[in-house]
Amino acid sequence: MAPSFKGPRAYLNWGRANYELARRASQVRARPLKLTFDPTNACQLKCPLCPTGLRIHDRTLGRAPVQQFQELMDSIGDYVFFLDLFNWGEPLLNPNLEELIRIASDKKIATSISSNLSLELSDERIHKLVTSGLGQLIVSLDGTDQETYEIYRREGDFELAFNNMRRIVEAKRKLGLSRPLVNWQFLVFRFNEHQVERAHEMAAEIGVDALTCRPPYLEADQFPLSDEDRAAVENWAPKAPEFNRYDPTSDHYTEEVSVGKRPRCGWHYMSTAINWDGSVAPCCTLHEKQHDFGNMSSAGGGASYMEVVNNDKFRAVRDRFAGRRKEETGLICEKCPTPAIMSYHHHLNKQIVLFTLVQAVEGVRRIFRPKRTPRPAPALAD
Repeated sequence: MAPSFKGPRAYLNWGRANYELARRASQVRARPLKLTFDPTNACQLKCPLCPTGLRIHDRTLGRAPVQQFQELMDSIGDYVFFLDLFNWGEPLLNPNLEELIRIASDKKIATSISSNLSLELSDERIHKLVTSGLGQLIVSLDGTDQETYEIYRREGDFELAFNNMRRIVEAKRKLGLSRPLVNWQFLVFRFNEHQVERAHEMAAEIGVDALTCRPPYLEADQFPLSDEDRAAVENWAPKAPEFNRYDPTSDHYTEEVSVGKRPRCGWHYMSTAINWDGSVAPCCTLHEKQHDFGNMSSAGGGASYMEVVNNDKFRAVRDRFAGRRKEETGLICEKCPTPAIMSYHHHLNKQIVLFTLVQAVEGVRRIFRPKRTPRPAPALAD
């Protein structure tokens, strides 16, 4: 079932968020339009360009408690349009994931999870997942066979993951559900780009809703890689420019831009990333505990979401970007590791417009859809 329209307060809040962004306000009153919430920071795979896969997290491994998430949704859920229930871990390793999805869905929030699906899933778990109200399931599957897939998805099982994806599609079909949308996400490396065509064929065979081929981030200098892995990563950029972030002819190519040339960051006004333990980061690309801007858990002081996003750290970076503060803040945003996502608000606004249009079209269809007359039950023989 697709999420319904958000209420008037959500759309008024959307306008307020854009107004505060345009003004480059220091303190915000608008609630977030989208959240990244990590159900867990644990993962069974060992992908070499992921801090979780490399086991270099400085944060304790854990799972988000349902009560903590419920309290968050009670306070701001009526304003949130979109929720990514994933970031640094495998969300299905949290046994309460479906309950988190249900809580968000009850608030008419469009939910999304990203999973490697390389784990044993019972029929009961798959049924719970597809009936939870989930909007989109992104399946990270980079290859069409085990030999290629495991080069990056280390310790993953291709057949297990692909079969789980097939079972989810079949469960949806049997239940007559249009959601969750199943999106096979294929990161295109040099070692698997020859399999893109075959991936399209396999996706069509099992009936996934979409196959998305994306270029990978190959930032080897950010992680403590072995000499062997570092040398391998240097040769992983695909030859096809349409999948190569580092080729100036590619649509995905972006030059690094200094923070000083960007007067604002959309994340500071419209979204944040929340870790399983209630800690809050200014954006979804930061995994180290030292870069947290606050904490909502009782262990971290028990502040509310709005208290955190208006604390000294958030106000300092907003003032710094707006030019009101001359001295450096000493915070990670000062030297943003991913300046390309500062314009996040443009994408988010487009998402909200598209979401609203889709809901409007669906509403019109429901009004004019002819009512079906139930067929009489067949007479039973004596």
